[in-house]
Amino acid sequence: MMAIASFLFALLMPWLLGFAIVKPFLKQRYGYKAFALGVGYVLGWFVTTLILRIYDYFQRPFDLYEIVAIECIIAIPLLFLKARQCSIEELRLEKAPSNLSHLLVIMIVVLLLYRWGLTAVDLLSKPVFPWDGWHSLSAKAKAFYYAQEILPLAWDENRFHLDFALVSWTRHPYFIVLIQTYTAMAFGSWSDGVVNLPWLGAGVAMLLCIFGGIRYFGGALLPSILAGYAVVSLPIFDTHVSLGSYADLWVGFCILIVSFLLVAFLVFNELRLFFLLFIFILITYLTKNTALVFLLGLLFVVFWHWFGKIVFLLLLMLLAVGLYFLSDWVMSVELYRSLLNLLSSDLPRNLISYTLVSVQVSDEWILFDNWHYVFFAGLISPLFFFSDKKKNNSTSFILLLIASFSFLLVMLILTFFTYKISEITFFAYFNRVSLYFIPVFALIPTSVYYLLNEKGS
Repeated sequence: MMAIASFLFALLMPWLLGFAIVKPFLKQRYGYKAFALGVGYVLGWFVTTLILRIYDYFQRPFDLYEIVAIECIIAIPLLFLKARQCSIEELRLEKAPSNLSHLLVIMIVVLLLYRWGLTAVDLLSKPVFPWDGWHSLSAKAKAFYYAQEILPLAWDENRFHLDFALVSWTRHPYFIVLIQTYTAMAFGSWSDGVVNLPWLGAGVAMLLCIFGGIRYFGGALLPSILAGYAVVSLPIFDTHVSLGSYADLWVGFCILIVSFLLVAFLVFNELRLFFLLFIFILITYLTKNTALVFLLGLLFVVFWHWFGKIVFLLLLMLLAVGLYFLSDWVMSVELYRSLLNLLSSDLPRNLISYTLVSVQVSDEWILFDNWHYVFFAGLISPLFFFSDKKKNNSTSFILLLIASFSFLLVMLILTFFTYKISEITFFAYFNRVSLYFIPVFALIPTSVYYLLNEKGS
């Protein structure tokens, strides 16, 4: 029993550490504690892996007790720092939720606990599935755990084993690897199932992040928990939580956090939120640096906020949808083909190309049940927004809408006009890359609801 308690304490310490760091950055608006818990989960793990890197820099072997002690030394003083007070006008006092709302929230939480309980059993009991996340990232973590240090590793794809010769982190930095290393240290031995428990924690934390973020922007209790449930109930999301080892779930989580922080910074104009935003852009890069291209979509958000008007959102939506439905027709235009050939002669071939995968995209996003009805809801609900003349002007939720379609636009460009997701590798990568922006895209119906019915920030 003591061993289990020690393991859980060591595993929860990064979460507590992250919560203690994030909380002083926020104000005491509705949902700030849940938002700090959600955001703090990723930040706490990042700080923990940073401690492991410092150990490696000074060539000291990993010592779990020392590392947990350092986490406590950092976290305990920060826990006494409170979130800043805000005025009544800024808090936007709301009516107390009805008894029915409380009952429905309790039912949703119970359903989620049941779902996560089954996922935990699945993680701890099923045989290891030999996929690339397990035999590359987890293999490195296993080597680090037994060596008690960060070893110079390179993956040899031709021989399917680890070569202790070269340093290779260009595609997969060691953030995810060190999470598994620390988890194995906390458990006291290597277990292919136990080291993936932080993925289950990421699913719980993402719900808290969405719930707390929507509340922080002025959302009501029941719609906020429903927004979180809409994301964590996605079939492909649940697959990544239960299998573990992949970095894509963490990338999608980081991009979600960056989106919330950017919107909060633009709306509330608080410089400390920009500092936190910069940290999470760095974490996104250190999770999987190829995902950094998705953050370019946030430039659309900044552009609209500073220079544009609501029409910009409509144009962005039409452009994103048009790229998908009209991609075949666009390629038939001779002028475009000539321009594409001209650019391709001067730029790397993997940068500009055309990939005919329209049917596969339709199947994966709309026909199959990987994402249930998130795309129908995301594409149809904005039509109600533009058709309603009585909508309020909540900047937070308008910016979330723009961020959603900006990420969709980036995804469509990567899919149709680069070699990133070619036809031959489509089914191996498309859903994983889609996971980067889907958590934000799934917030479209919730954002439209508040723009039409509520008064958010």
